[in-house]
Amino acid sequence: MNKSGNDLGGRLKSGQSKGWAKSPWLKLGIGLAIEIAVVGVVFFTPVRSWLGLDNARTIMHNFQGWRETLGLFAPVAYIFTYVTATVFAIPGTILTVTAGALFGAVEGTIWTVIGATLGATAAFLVSRFLLGGAIAQRFSKGDRLSKLVQGLEENGFWFALSLRLAPIFPFNAVNYLFGLTPIPLSTYFFATLIGILPGTFAYSWLGYSGMDALTGKPPWQLVAALFALAALSATPLVIKQFNSSKLDNTLS
Repeated sequence: MNKSGNDLGGRLKSGQSKGWAKSPWLKLGIGLAIEIAVVGVVFFTPVRSWLGLDNARTIMHNFQGWRETLGLFAPVAYIFTYVTATVFAIPGTILTVTAGALFGAVEGTIWTVIGATLGATAAFLVSRFLLGGAIAQRFSKGDRLSKLVQGLEENGFWFALSLRLAPIFPFNAVNYLFGLTPIPLSTYFFATLIGILPGTFAYSWLGYSGMDALTGKPPWQLVAALFALAALSATPLVIKQFNSSKLDNTLS
């Protein structure tokens, strides 16, 4: 009895410890602690000069000079670049961070949301009317597409919005996948426009606060931006509480 009770207790403790070790919240906390530690090391130790951050500051000042030279055409050039990158499925994270450094957190968010939404819409239309067959063949293995269609049929706008809010789903792949579904263009457009706002602002703020830190200001805004990104990475955990398991498995 004792032995069996001890074995059971041991198994329970082992299971609990394994569950805790696999907890996404624990991973989130560890990731955030690492990010803050990296910021501290980079900006408050000689590592700053070893990494050549002063050179990075010079490069960003050159970009700002380019922005001032273009004047009102700078946002247009940026939006065009973002649309092109999105259509060709080039990840836009670096562009978003750069927009924050060049235009500021709020203005950078505005131009990025416009560029990303227009680019995503263009990719959607290309998938629906031009390359649907080839793209469908690309995603024919597994049941990702059928799960996506099923989720849209059951929840429509909210399902599409959930996919946009959850940063774990690849933005460019979702653009082309949506083109293969019966989702109305207007639903897709507004779900994209609204859904990418939080993530876009977080990365734009990261660029803005990083630029501030490079100019010698205390990096507290940078730390706050990292907190925002950490909170954003928890979005899938929250969404999972309010949606069925189909969302979790759609693009797995």
